[in-house]
Amino acid sequence: MSPKEFEGVSWAKMVYRQPLNPSMDKKLCIGVCPTGGLISRKQNPNQPHSPKEIARESIESYNEGACIVHIHTRDQNGFPTTIPELLKETLDLILDECPDVIIQPSAALGFVPEKGEYSYESVKPMVEKLRGWGPKYMQSTIFTPVSYVQDTYVNMATEKNTVQTVKYLQSVGVKPEFMAHNWEAIVNVREWLIKPGILEKPYFITMGPGMHNTGDTYPDPWGYLYLIGMKNLMPEGTVIGTSAGGRNWLPITVEAIMLGVDMVRTGMEDALWMYPHKNELIKRNADAVKKIATIAKELGREIATPDEARKILGIKL
Repeated sequence: MSPKEFEGVSWAKMVYRQPLNPSMDKKLCIGVCPTGGLISRKQNPNQPHSPKEIARESIESYNEGACIVHIHTRDQNGFPTTIPELLKETLDLILDECPDVIIQPSAALGFVPEKGEYSYESVKPMVEKLRGWGPKYMQSTIFTPVSYVQDTYVNMATEKNTVQTVKYLQSVGVKPEFMAHNWEAIVNVREWLIKPGILEKPYFITMGPGMHNTGDTYPDPWGYLYLIGMKNLMPEGTVIGTSAGGRNWLPITVEAIMLGVDMVRTGMEDALWMYPHKNELIKRNADAVKKIATIAKELGREIATPDEARKILGIKL
């Protein structure tokens, strides 16, 4: 047989006849949460607090590929605060530079500290005020339907409150994203909202291991197996996100990208260190976003624009 006639050995069929793998054949939405309500500047001096600082971190992250900004606010002492006017001040600075970005204030901004109340009755006034200023100020929000939240925030994760809050959010055009810190959250969304036909498609559920009293992300390989188990439990019709916290956030997020999730979120809300094996603090949220965007592109996944992300996630403006 001449070199020109060589067409490969039959043993190679399993290689060259493999079909295209569609898992990652879709654009990736990247979200950023520049500051949360738990980590202090004592733990990471780079935590942004003021409206200008949070806006700067958000804008820099947008420029690196983030299409969603998940927002918490802090007061002058760095404590979490629930003042809508402070939130608007922050959002105006972001929207001036990034008018098309998806704004996602935390529903936790509706928490009433003196009453220990985080429920439909407290969330509704916050949403009304934000949406009253315009739909761009709240296009989506995160809801956490797991029982440990009920222990901390009165009524938050009960079936009655979940149904009432979600019905209201959908009626005013706010897309609920369900934070699944563990498997219970996925089951609750399915049983309380999907089976009764309450939740509108596409369902938006985000896996959130490594934070808030959740399933852990180590020792290896437990964290990776846990994420796969959560993903396999997702109801049909779900757009899936991943928002991993703790030391292992980076490799867990890369795993999620390879598994073909639709959205990944990063930032200083629930992560201190850039790498799981080094005590290197995250200096800028944009650094984490850039790293994720770069890895995704190297794996062949394109990064979604804000408008593309709205279509993928079912977010209305």
